[in-house]
Amino acid sequence: MPRIDLKELTVHYQQHGEGDDVILIHAFTSNLAVWLLTPTVQRLAEHFRVTAYDLRGHGLTSVTRHGYTSGSLATDLHALHDKLKLNPAFLVGHSFGGVIGLRAALEFPAMVRGVVLSDAYFPGLQHLEPQMGQAEPWRELRDTFAQVDVDLGPTVDFTKLFEVVRGLDEDRLASLRTGMGAPGARWLSQMGQLADTHAGTEMFAVDGLTAERICQVTQPVVALYDEHSPFSATCEFLQQNLPLCAVDIVPGARHLAPVQSPVEFAELVHRHLRRLQSTNV
Repeated sequence: MPRIDLKELTVHYQQHGEGDDVILIHAFTSNLAVWLLTPTVQRLAEHFRVTAYDLRGHGLTSVTRHGYTSGSLATDLHALHDKLKLNPAFLVGHSFGGVIGLRAALEFPAMVRGVVLSDAYFPGLQHLEPQMGQAEPWRELRDTFAQVDVDLGPTVDFTKLFEVVRGLDEDRLASLRTGMGAPGARWLSQMGQLADTHAGTEMFAVDGLTAERICQVTQPVVALYDEHSPFSATCEFLQQNLPLCAVDIVPGARHLAPVQSPVEFAELVHRHLRRLQSTNV
């Protein structure tokens, strides 16, 4: 499992294929396995050199107490890009990974040829999504934890979630693992890993990525949102305000397209990257 040392952390990454560079950025509380256990890497590696990596504090990358805002994580990405000596790349980011990708496009424009956003939610656009805290994925998670007599509260609160998972006894953890399956078990492990960090608050910080700043993106963007996305207003905003934004929909997905509609997701990402590749030399 290749790792590379950056300024203040060691990053776990994997690389597959040859060709123009594509970097895959997973969601908050996920890891690079989401791309490897689904068709995404295999499909994209047919025509691209694909680099997937674990974000700071995730998977096999170093855990730090701070450094989880979009700006900090975009800086990590830039350092990784430089250290691996990659060419200007297309970025594919799921959920908060998309926020990191768009932030990188703004802060390091020479590094980014285009960005594919997979159901990304932006803290700076929270005014467009007043019901974000009650989105279906959170309601489902709340219901799952209620089965082991844990109340997560009515709205999204990752800091509380980390604390809850850290305090669970083994019996309740075992019940959750059984109910959530293998992906859920991996996710629970990630929760414990982040429990002593400030990630739960920092990833929800606007951190300068306001609506006005988002509108300054000049690279091509694909707003790839799920059929049952909780963030449809965000998708509409991107389509209306970014000069080179194409919109597409992943059928059947509800925010977790890489795992809920894996084949359809991989094909759509591949199709759009090939289109961008042909028009963005």
